[in-house]
Amino acid sequence: MPARACHLVIGAAMLAAACGGTATLSVDTATPTPTPPDSPTAATASGAAWTVTDKSSATIRVREQLVGVSLPSDAVLTATGANGSFTLNSDGTFAPGSKITFDLRTLASDESARDNFIKRDTLGVSQFPTAEFVPTKTSGLTMPLATSGTFSFTLTGNMTIKGKTHEVTFAVTAKRDGSDLTATATANPSWKFGEFGMSAPAVPLRVVSVTDEIRATIDIVATGPKG
Repeated sequence: MPARACHLVIGAAMLAAACGGTATLSVDTATPTPTPPDSPTAATASGAAWTVTDKSSATIRVREQLVGVSLPSDAVLTATGANGSFTLNSDGTFAPGSKITFDLRTLASDESARDNFIKRDTLGVSQFPTAEFVPTKTSGLTMPLATSGTFSFTLTGNMTIKGKTHEVTFAVTAKRDGSDLTATATANPSWKFGEFGMSAPAVPLRVVSVTDEIRATIDIVATGPKG
């Protein structure tokens, strides 16, 4: 209580006593401000951290019609040598810094001529050698993640190819065995070339047409906590 207020209270009490009355002193005390609990953000920020191994890969399939072939077929190209890490929070989101990178220079199919064309003309790997996926959230995944078993869920994140970033979703089937995690993520819906600033490949005298649809699958192998 401030000194001036204290003097006024005491003076009032003395005056009341002198007049034959009684006085009750009432001193207000400041109510302490409660300390706020830890914020939800802080509570969910510490999740399970996983390291992606180089056994991971990304596969893309594109429907093409070749010259001299009566039926269309799939061109299948696979990129290997993935690396990165991700941290899955207790609310099913991912911590900042989570990212998986694929080396597009490793793309290979059953025909080297196709591979060279795709890497040079479609993807421009000399300028954009990698594709990056930044996961942001999951849906339908029970947390905390069980230490063993299989899980199916939807994964959302941002994919960057040829310098162009586009939000994508995957249907995921995963399996955990302690510190080992494997997952197959299939793009759903599939992608369009234009979403990443690309045009469908066109190879005169060899490819009649290519369907404007990229069917992507990512196979993840990662290691993390045992429990």
